[in-house]
Amino acid sequence: MKKISHFLQIQIKQQFKIWTLISIIFLLYQDCYSQEIWNYYQTNKSVTYDEAINFYQTIAAKDNRCKMFDYGKTDCGRPLQLFIINEQKVFDRNAIKKQVVILVNNGIHPGEPDGIDACVKLVHDWQIGKVVIPTNVVLAIIPVYNIDGALRRSSFTRINQNGPEEAGFRGNARNLDLNRDFIKCDSKNAKAFTRLYQAWDPDIFIDTHVSDGADYTYTMTLIDSQKDKLSPAVNAVMQKAIKPFLYSSMEKKQIEMVPYVNVFGEDPSKGMAAFYESPRFASGYAALFHSFPFVTETHMLKPFTERVEATYQFLLSSMELADKYINEITSARNKSKAGAVSQQQFYLNWQLDTAHVDSLLFKGFDIDTKQSEITGQERIIFNHSKAYSRKIAFADNYLPTDSVLKPRAYIIPQAWTEVIERLQLNGIEMQELKNDSVVKAQVYYIENYQTGKNAYEGHYLHSKITARTEEQTIKCFKGDYLVFANQWKNRYIVETLEPTGVDGFFAWNFFDEILQQKEWFSDYLFEDMAVEMLKQNPQLKADFEERKQRDSVFAKDSWAQLTYLYQRSKYYEKSHLRYPVLRIQ
Repeated sequence: MKKISHFLQIQIKQQFKIWTLISIIFLLYQDCYSQEIWNYYQTNKSVTYDEAINFYQTIAAKDNRCKMFDYGKTDCGRPLQLFIINEQKVFDRNAIKKQVVILVNNGIHPGEPDGIDACVKLVHDWQIGKVVIPTNVVLAIIPVYNIDGALRRSSFTRINQNGPEEAGFRGNARNLDLNRDFIKCDSKNAKAFTRLYQAWDPDIFIDTHVSDGADYTYTMTLIDSQKDKLSPAVNAVMQKAIKPFLYSSMEKKQIEMVPYVNVFGEDPSKGMAAFYESPRFASGYAALFHSFPFVTETHMLKPFTERVEATYQFLLSSMELADKYINEITSARNKSKAGAVSQQQFYLNWQLDTAHVDSLLFKGFDIDTKQSEITGQERIIFNHSKAYSRKIAFADNYLPTDSVLKPRAYIIPQAWTEVIERLQLNGIEMQELKNDSVVKAQVYYIENYQTGKNAYEGHYLHSKITARTEEQTIKCFKGDYLVFANQWKNRYIVETLEPTGVDGFFAWNFFDEILQQKEWFSDYLFEDMAVEMLKQNPQLKADFEERKQRDSVFAKDSWAQLTYLYQRSKYYEKSHLRYPVLRIQ
């Protein structure tokens, strides 16, 4: 009996050890993966950055249908990561031939976390078999883009937003709004994103947001990249197939959508305009590369639960449309890329066409007014007891205000390293000159521009830029870069390198050094030379006298007069105001 009793004790101890080990493993599993973070949103909570990354890493480690990628550090030192699901188990973009790649970017503004939680829910539901991702679709998810801002969680971040309890901060570690950083690419976040985006060349790009501004009935509003600046091939599929499918699909789910409500604190019933997203924005950047870009904008005043659900359903609808229209999407992008190679004319700036205004059915709230207790002025109140459904004016056409014919090639002097780095990040093909060369080129001179009085995302942005051209013979050096304008990425090349573009590198201050004159004169010595110049050049003398006659300030300013003549002398530096990027015809 003693032997049996001893044997039982040993067995019980062994069983206890086993169950203890199982319990520890279960608790660890619970800690890193199974705290039902996919349901946080239902209790007005949002997933933290660390919880999201642990969630995706855990799934990637155990399921060979998905994989995590690291694209380099962001400004806060954490890596930008990408989680990919592909039922075909292929994770090389070059090997993906007959699938649509959907890239979802979350948390560019971490105070707007709807996409972060919606994607966690979607991936969880896929894992348990509740959601089926079509074999024709590769789903790529950036769990959190602005990691820096996500780590600055607070319950006071978004003053007018209806949940969650805590959310991140809009600025990154350098206090940059990353949704203005795609062309200038100042942040490490943007550099990592550029590597990621160019590596995967997504067919559909979705940037998830929460909107502020007016009040209305919709939970989900949508920005689709401005139609007039898309290529004809992409725009045709967008307007005829993709947009109708998305709106219809969401309506069937009883989540009606409307275009992004582009008014701020005013009455939408008076009309609204389509949002124009230049390339500084995520969707505008994606449009340069012939993608189908979207921005989801859930409404800040709707409960967090409803907003996450709406984003979740939009992502499901997007996968359905990708599966349904795979041939149209692929064909349109191929045509668009091929067309960009031979395209001659490129538009740089756009303005809203107010002469041709359409209409759309809008469901909003009538506005009442009352006297403000703070200012004593009239303030508006959206009256929820007075809901309406009526057609409103909707201006969604934009007209180009200028255009440029592309050159055969551009030459970028190697001194402009920041510009060259950005071109390389975006996969632009370039050749280094093998020898010093003298070339005939078309050069720009900056004539006029306005500079913002206030800092804007780390820059003092130039606008309303005008330039004139000259033909000159310029010496180029071994190591300067030649960029031929025969690439499918021509839109990026032309729109960044032409000096008058709204988001060109000149507008973003990358070439500001040329705006400063370096060589000057001593007035007491140049005076005698100026007299001789006027004697020898009657036309210059006539122009000079005419300027004094019509400009009384100039007529009284001796330094301005001498400068006028100096800048028309052979001593004045030709490089002053000369844009350094050369056009080779």
